[in-house]
Amino acid sequence: MPTNNPHPVSSPIAVTLSGSGLAFAESVHGPEFRMADRVDPFHKILYVLQGRIEFFEADQTKPRSVGKGAAVYVNANARHKFTDTEPSTLLLLCFTRGFLARDDDLGRLWHRLTRGAGSALQPGGAWSTRFEALWRFGLVEQTGSQPGREIALRATAETMLVTLARLPAEISPDLAGRRVAGVVRDLAATFYEPWSLDRACARAGMSRRHFSKLFRAHTGRSFLDHLTELRLTHAARLLEENRHSIIGAAFSSGYGDLSHFYRLFRTRFGHPPRTWLEKRQDEKVLQRK
Repeated sequence: MPTNNPHPVSSPIAVTLSGSGLAFAESVHGPEFRMADRVDPFHKILYVLQGRIEFFEADQTKPRSVGKGAAVYVNANARHKFTDTEPSTLLLLCFTRGFLARDDDLGRLWHRLTRGAGSALQPGGAWSTRFEALWRFGLVEQTGSQPGREIALRATAETMLVTLARLPAEISPDLAGRRVAGVVRDLAATFYEPWSLDRACARAGMSRRHFSKLFRAHTGRSFLDHLTELRLTHAARLLEENRHSIIGAAFSSGYGDLSHFYRLFRTRFGHPPRTWLEKRQDEKVLQRK
């Protein structure tokens, strides 16, 4: 298992992968940290939790400088090194080729992340929060002995890859706009969670007034209207695909109060859920004739 040392180190930590082909680790660098060129037999993600590093791969002409919130992707057998420009703390996810080979989609995700050698993205905001939460969960599972431990470890690592692969290829230079855009993306992925305007403002790190103005400019809607649209569209799709009961569709879309869900659904679609669903089914029958 990996060395997970909370104390500052002066050289890279040793990492040994488990039977699942995974390892979560943390490396806290002291001021004397030094790293020689190295080649690892496994893929890895380096996430900068604190500080700043310069990352260098053998086929690069100059190092890349990345700071807090950046993720760097390193392929197995790639010669690389990094140096601290500020004392750093790194979170590591290491995994074997065998882990990726379990699912073709995983291999494609990793290729997407690494198609630019030594590529680095700056998640920031909600994406950083999600990545760090997943990493903490992975470390807890790794050090425990709960039933289904290996399944949970694989699922966590897969979710981390998906989370990073869904980041936009380009980031706006406008910091405030970037933060709001990050909340919009996060809403699209987690609309069923207990979102509120205050939570969204906290994620973006700005006042309600400023956030609301930028959010409307970005989406054309208020925060609440946008969230409601995401939830109701999802609920309608679940009902139309006959995948959930009305209660199940409401719950899966983020509504715990069924009467509130009914009111919003009727306002949005012109009918309560059951009537709307019956009309949709009648329309499909007519279309087939």
